[in-house]
Amino acid sequence: MDARLVQVIVLVTDLSEARRRMEALGLIVLEGGRHPGRGTANVIVPFGEHYLELLAVIDETEALSSPQGRPVVSALSRRGPGLARWSVEPLDLEATATRVGHPIERRHRVLPDGTDVAWRSVAVDTAWAEPWRCAFMTWDDPERHPARTALVHPNGATGFSRLDVVAPDRALALDWLGGEIPPGVAMTLGSPPGVRSLTLSSPGGEIPIG
Repeated sequence: MDARLVQVIVLVTDLSEARRRMEALGLIVLEGGRHPGRGTANVIVPFGEHYLELLAVIDETEALSSPQGRPVVSALSRRGPGLARWSVEPLDLEATATRVGHPIERRHRVLPDGTDVAWRSVAVDTAWAEPWRCAFMTWDDPERHPARTALVHPNGATGFSRLDVVAPDRALALDWLGGEIPPGVAMTLGSPPGVRSLTLSSPGGEIPIG
């Protein structure tokens, strides 16, 4: 398998409230910071190999003026808060970009302490518009990878157990993914297409998110 599930995004309207909900489930939530010029900000729940991102529009005027912010506003307007989209981390981002016919973009966000976190991505805006499709992303500096942590969540959660995605057509989905569905992703056919549910693994049983 040349790609693995790395990120699931939940759109929220209030980052502080969303953070409290995650902490009430026994999860450690880390500051993610702002996306400069995009009018959005996030907090992160890391699990070592993958991470949950809670994303909010904090400046709608700025978001609407940004090519990267507008798809987030649009997704929130069309579908409301909740599970929004997912990303995989391929072994070769350049080859993936060529295969799906989308350019590589450089994106970044700034942590509250001023640290800049940068990554490369492919087809993020397409994934916002058609959330049954994943986006593709990778980090040049493994030390800045949002999932990397030695923290132990109070509830013992160790990561994603299952991400359920509804696709309009299995052949299209497999073609987009490069022929294989990543481990931890369960794909079914139906409508509306998109991310249906996410569960976390923990010693006490699965924890539903979304």
